[in-house]
This record gives sequence, structure tokens and C-alpha cells, in this order.
Amino acid sequence: MLYNIRYATGTGWDYHIPFPFWGSFRKTEKNFEDISDFLIKLNPDIVGLVESDGGTYRQNGKSQPVEMASKIGGTPIFGCKYHPKSFITKAPVLKLQGNAVVSKIPPIKSNIKYLSFGVKRAMLEVEYDDFVLYLVHLSLGRKARAKQLEELSRKCLSADKPVILAGDCNTFGGEEELEPLIRKVGLKNANADCMPTYPSSSPRMLLDFVLHSPKIKVTDLLIPRVTFSDHLPLVCDFAL
Repeated sequence: MLYNIRYATGTGWDYHIPFPFWGSFRKTEKNFEDISDFLIKLNPDIVGLVESDGGTYRQNGKSQPVEMASKIGGTPIFGCKYHPKSFITKAPVLKLQGNAVVSKIPPIKSNIKYLSFGVKRAMLEVEYDDFVLYLVHLSLGRKARAKQLEELSRKCLSADKPVILAGDCNTFGGEEELEPLIRKVGLKNANADCMPTYPSSSPRMLLDFVLHSPKIKVTDLLIPRVTFSDHLPLVCDFAL
């Protein structure tokens, strides 16, 4: 399952009242509890959480990936989405904003790596017996995003196992932005019909992707219409 949960700060018209992005400062425990209940019902083996809170005041100092792992089971792997040398990591809240994988399948190893371009540049690399998962949240700027995609293509080509590349790619230009990577690496889009994932209230854009090697067979794909976040989740069943 891939889900940009927006740190569990919610969504809706009141998110920007009394000023833009006011919702970013909300306490998140109640909404995160609702997201957790939703995930418990789905019972996923692997969850990729984009925009998760590593333990700020919003979650009363608790790490959302750790809390999620305690509820659904598995191992939490978290990484700040900003490069460690970035000035952004000096800010109290921002340094704990990142991406995470919660995995019931025991990974062989995991790494937090950083792409060479962009503000948001973290890449979680989680290796399993038969495949490797890369989780990303790409830059808002198209030029930086293009460089990140080129770097990701080299990373995928160097893998010696089948690959799943998942994340919020911020592809405001649609799937066409990913075509160079897809062609170069030979990946497939699990969301073959390109169903939109953003905004959750009235989806019009496809920003969230699960791309995979041909050796991985997608047996089912579901995009639940839930509004816990401004993005919709992707639930992907696959086999090797």
C-alpha cells in the first residue's frame, strides 16, 4: 500500500482557515487513529507512508511509523525527506517530516539515501529476498524532478533484483513525465488505467505511482475513495 497521509493533518476546506496551510499545525492523533483503523482493515504486508511525522508535537511526540507498526505489525523504517546537511533540518518540526515503510515481511536490509537534486530528496531502499522497494517523494520543481527521475533510472538499472519504485512523484504533467524512466528501465505502471489520485475529494491528477519490473505481476489494484488526506491511497496486490 502506498499512501501520502499528509502527516495526518487532514484535508478539506477548513485546512486553509484562518490562513493558508493552517491545517499543517493541527494535532493529528485523531485523524491518524482513523488512518490506522483503515489500514488495519486492509491488512497490508507493506505500507509506504509518504509525508509521515517522525514524532513532533502534532502527534504528541510519537512517531507515526512506529505507532503504525504497533497497530498493524511489522518493522518501521523512517527517513527525513530533507538532506541531513539542509538548513531545513534545523527547524524543530521539519526535521521530523519524512517518509516511511512499515513492513510485515522481514527485510534483508534497509537504507536511507538521498538524491543529488531537489529539496525533498530522500529515497528509502528496502531489500527483500526476491525484490527491492524504493520509496520516494519527488521535487515540486519540474527541472529538479527530471534530474531526480534520471538518477532513479540509474538506481533501478543497477538493482540485481526485481524493483518496485513507489511514491508521490508530484508529476503535474501526468504519466508522460515518467515515460523516459519507464522506457529506460523497462518498468510497468501498476495503475495501468492511470486513475487519478489527487485531490482526494475530487481526483483529477495522477501524482502517486507504483512502478514495477516485468518479473513482478500485479494481480489487483484498488484506489479507495477515502479523504483522510489530500491524496488517495493505492493498494496493490502483486506476485513474483
